[in-house]
Amino acid sequence: MKIWVSTEQKIKQHNEVQKFRGESAGELTEKRVPYLTYTEEVGDETIAVRVKLDPAGIRISRKGMINMDFLFVEGKTTQNSYETPAGRAVMDVHTTKLDYKKLAVGGRLVIEYELSEQNVSHGHFKYQLDYKERLQ
Repeated sequence: MKIWVSTEQKIKQHNEVQKFRGESAGELTEKRVPYLTYTEEVGDETIAVRVKLDPAGIRISRKGMINMDFLFVEGKTTQNSYETPAGRAVMDVHTTKLDYKKLAVGGRLVIEYELSEQNVSHGHFKYQLDYKERLQ
């Protein structure tokens, strides 16, 4: 199914807050579990995003200038890969909130998490994704 995706990200690091918003056309594919795919524009770069909506844990993969594969399980810490042109890192993701609601014409995913690398905090993050069916 063709969808319209709206994302909002809020990052709190060192007492500073940054917000990012994006909108994109995408696809919802039903396999064993639903998958959302869409692209993000970051500067001049295009990043392909895939969100696996598994009740056992939400997995977000990004491929492009930045490659990441993060698994979010509420109340748990997972180890995940993060790769930039500067190199590859293993990040600890502690998910403090995970809420997915399928609605009549789409859905909403909210994830709040803390990100760290070798016990050094990289901040607190909130990711919200809303999607709805696209008629064209």
